[in-house]
Amino acid sequence: MGRNEVVGVAQPLYEPITTPFTSTPAVWFSWELEQYKKSGDNSEWVTVEKRSTAAPFWIQDETGRVLVRPRRAEVEAVQTLCENLDGGFAPPYSRWQLRQWVLVGEDVIERSVSAADGDFQEPPEGSGGIFSFKADTAGPISGLSGKHRVTERAIAVGAPLYLLGTARPRTDGPGLEFAGDVEELLVSTKSEAQVASSSGWLARGGAAGALGASALFAGGLSESLSGEIRWSWPIGVIVAELALLFLVALVRNYNRQVEVKEQAAKAWSLIDVSLQRRSELIPKLVSVVEGYAAHERQVQELVAELRSVPAPDAHPGLPNDAALASAERVDRSQRRVARQTAVLAEAYPDLKASDVYGDLARRYADAEEAVASSRTFYNDAIEVLRTRRAQFPGSLFARFVLVPSWNLFEADEAASFVPELALAPEPAPAPTR
Repeated sequence: MGRNEVVGVAQPLYEPITTPFTSTPAVWFSWELEQYKKSGDNSEWVTVEKRSTAAPFWIQDETGRVLVRPRRAEVEAVQTLCENLDGGFAPPYSRWQLRQWVLVGEDVIERSVSAADGDFQEPPEGSGGIFSFKADTAGPISGLSGKHRVTERAIAVGAPLYLLGTARPRTDGPGLEFAGDVEELLVSTKSEAQVASSSGWLARGGAAGALGASALFAGGLSESLSGEIRWSWPIGVIVAELALLFLVALVRNYNRQVEVKEQAAKAWSLIDVSLQRRSELIPKLVSVVEGYAAHERQVQELVAELRSVPAPDAHPGLPNDAALASAERVDRSQRRVARQTAVLAEAYPDLKASDVYGDLARRYADAEEAVASSRTFYNDAIEVLRTRRAQFPGSLFARFVLVPSWNLFEADEAASFVPELALAPEPAPAPTR
């Protein structure tokens, strides 16, 4: 939860989107139509129309995946095409068709936003039952008068991505997402080092320019007041500004530690909520299984074990060592009982086909994913705090940023339980004679 950097690869939410001009399998693309215009001795390319898809996609690494909603995000994508519209390049698409193309791959949430966007929709003109679109919108863009060119940019499926943005709970299910329409979001096909280098050089260049301008101003002021340049003035200004920059860096580091601590607290609250939700679902799963096998000894044992599973305790804020250990015990107990429920359910085909069981199984899988994602974000936040606590200048503030426990929330060694994928043991082979 909160501000994060994520490095991974791009994967489509559904099927890959095919870009209009290069047929690139992608998760995101944009097209831009420009016209070459002259005004006296000046000439330039002027954007006539520019559109980009808002279809959500995954950023994925070896630990899992997070949903990205790129609407209004700053996207640094690869340029796949930049061609003048002429006899050698004459795509048959109209501007209206290209507008509809960016809707491909949108889910229900994004499609509802696009449909309500008045700038995106262009109503047809006409009367008496005969309607048509504007000539420059309905006809192929290759037939537009004047000199035009088209630029296409895309994020290909599997492309490495760097993401900087604010994670929030998903609006359509469990887990987290990054959305450009809520907070500033950067999605780039450049590497993390390239983005950091560009930002670093920009910051250093800006700081150097500000120092130089301040020194020149101080020197000029001293000359205007005393008739000569007093070098102590610009030197003093530079020293004061460097001291101020160092102080700002210290304050920023402290504020960042506090921010990461709050992120960890939010992630822990999600773990608490997810464990509680899962503890409420397991009795319902067992109850459904019990209805199909009421007299089985295994069911009775399972119900007895379920009653012994402790409910998670509420721990506002960050947990201490005891609260963390308690939550880990609850997590392991819930997983064990749920796995046994699934194995027992495999013996009853009618149960596996039950709508009630299927719905509960899907809801449990959602709760399991929520626990896993929350655990990952909590552990990542604690790791960041550990690193900043050990490094200078973060070590100066470590004693002021109190964290009850520096331990990580350990995952169960067994694989995550997903009821729909639970399999009964293979039957033993018949003995050979």
